[in-house]
Amino acid sequence: MTETTKRRGRPPSGGREEILRATHELLRERGMAKLTTREVAERAGVSEGSVFYHFEDRFGLLRAVFERSLDPLQLPDTDPPYDDLRGTLSRMSAAIEGFLTNSLDVMMAAQSDAGLRDSLHAYMLEKDYGPHRGIASIGAYLAAKQELGLIRADVSPTVLATMVVTDAFQRASLPKLIGNSKAIQPRADFIDTLLAMISPAG
Repeated sequence: MTETTKRRGRPPSGGREEILRATHELLRERGMAKLTTREVAERAGVSEGSVFYHFEDRFGLLRAVFERSLDPLQLPDTDPPYDDLRGTLSRMSAAIEGFLTNSLDVMMAAQSDAGLRDSLHAYMLEKDYGPHRGIASIGAYLAAKQELGLIRADVSPTVLATMVVTDAFQRASLPKLIGNSKAIQPRADFIDTLLAMISPAG
């Protein structure tokens, strides 16, 4: 076994992103209970002192990972008068699924520690993060399509947007919760069925 030479003095200021990436990977692989700063440092290729230099303690490290994973969702640009409704909804669904796939690992890990859970909830409240923002953006897009007569006038854009977000949540969460995606229908089938339900008659 190769012996690692210990670094003395003030740890180098680099490596912050590598530490965050390594922590996220380990959370995904093993959960929070078995996470140690030593293992994080080994995975990131830095000294353990660098972890404390950047984040002070394990709590600070985990909070930084949570905050990093909850960067605002970036939905694709839309152009309601001209874009393709099916294609845009498919891209929105994929964007939400990707965001949730990345962030659910740390959100679920936080539930096992009351302090981290409360800190995460406070952070999300402060930043106004949550599914309501995605629902509002998608709902506004669908309302614009409805004004153009491309969606039935008697359906709620907000409810439709909630269906898109809920479907994406299922795609991201089921493999993590039960270990398989057998209950998930193809995205194209979901979008096609949704459009068949909301398209104007004739």
